Amino acid sequence: MDLANGGMGVSQMKKAMVIAGSVLSLASTPVNAACWTQNEVAAAKVRDLDTMLMVSGLRCRFKSAALLDTYNAMVVRHRRPLSEANARLQGHFATVIGGATALDRYITRVANRYGADAESLTCESLQSIAVAAMAEEPTLDALIALAERAAVVPVLPEGACTPPLQIAALK
Repeated sequence: MDLANGGMGVSQMKKAMVIAGSVLSLASTPVNAACWTQNEVAAAKVRDLDTMLMVSGLRCRFKSAALLDTYNAMVVRHRRPLSEANARLQGHFATVIGGATALDRYITRVANRYGADAESLTCESLQSIAVAAMAEEPTLDALIALAERAAVVPVLPEGACTPPLQIAALK
């Protein structure tokens, strides 16, 4: 017995450390492997914002072409961050849920949701969101922040991942 190490031998301490490391790595793994990470949730917010403005631009075009024109200009200005958000979504669906077909179904559900709930979103309020998008820097973080200010809440079938368990260090 090795009293200097609390009664454990070196090999027993190594085994205990391996077990503790395994437990800690399990604690940081999402419980639901298909859940949405924070980065994926942010990408979904941007995708929702983009889809909301696109669908609404088409719906509002008979009242005024302004929203559709502003939306089209926004897509050109923010092409790179919109592509980044879509790449995150593609990564989520490719590795977790089932690829391009599942992504297409998800995007269609998003579009249908904004098409069906058209009455709660006025063309004027959506135009103000599109104008605000044009004023933002063309970065993914700027679009995420705008989506949050616009109260965009994506519907995530598998839900967001719970944060990893934090274990306080023993002193």
